Amino acid sequence: MRVDGRIFIEATAVVIPDERQHIDHALTRGFVSAKAAAKSEISDISVASNGQTAEELALIAGHEVLRSADIAPVDIDFLAHASIAHGLDDWTIAPRLSRLLGANRAVSMGVRQMSNGGAMAVQVAIAQMIAETRFEHGLVLTGDVAGQDASWRWQLHMGAALADSATALLLSRATGALSVRSVASCGAPQEEAWYHERATLGEAAATKPNVFRLRKATRAAVQNACADADIEFGDPRLTVTVLPRLTPAFCESAFHEVLPDTEVVNLSGETGHLFAGDLTANLNYLCTKRSLAPGEYALVINVGVGLTATAIVVRGEE
Repeated sequence: MRVDGRIFIEATAVVIPDERQHIDHALTRGFVSAKAAAKSEISDISVASNGQTAEELALIAGHEVLRSADIAPVDIDFLAHASIAHGLDDWTIAPRLSRLLGANRAVSMGVRQMSNGGAMAVQVAIAQMIAETRFEHGLVLTGDVAGQDASWRWQLHMGAALADSATALLLSRATGALSVRSVASCGAPQEEAWYHERATLGEAAATKPNVFRLRKATRAAVQNACADADIEFGDPRLTVTVLPRLTPAFCESAFHEVLPDTEVVNLSGETGHLFAGDLTANLNYLCTKRSLAPGEYALVINVGVGLTATAIVVRGEE
């Protein structure tokens, strides 16, 4: 999708609980093997305190991003929410967050696409704002809490150590440190068979994950995003690629010969995998720690089981 700077990233927020869980916690409970723990590139991750919910974290992130941009909640026209873990009452989570934030005019929707949910919510919000020119601001929220003893938190064979967290991203039609040049997604739903069987049968699933499908989908998303941004591989304006917060070993296998020749950033060692929030957290990194100079471009990649890959190209502004 060609955006051409019509939408800006005005503000971002990432909420990380203070409490940490070391990989030894998973090892002593048999959630990971000794071999996997010894090889792990991630030693500890954030976990919510007892009683702290994903909804609470998402509200904190939402209030923080609105405060930083000095935007009133009532000025939010569109709100999208994504998460991985789903409860019985989560079908109303998006409008509930809008209500609790005070975004009383917002068209509110939920996006369910596993780890790529936040990225797809950003794409949907951008598309909605381009199509509906009355909309001036869009807000994308993510939030997940797995629980202190979630057996599935340390999925190192999938490159993921799932860290409780929430994120918020404010899109604007008028201003922002980053302009969105393009965003593209590609799918490989054949991979859902492996995840479905594994979720039902555990490690005995007959269907095996296919890294070549992941690589193919990611390559297509990256190529389409770069083409829509009028950026070719090797263009000196494209200086940095930010990967999803999955282990370096997994990313090496998944993105081998897929990426442009740029600086490559992987922040999984700092935070672990932030459920559906990796893309927003990585845009936050570009807004706060690795600021882009005016005219400098960055590529941010995200993936989620099921399978979908998303790529977004942003440019630094004055």
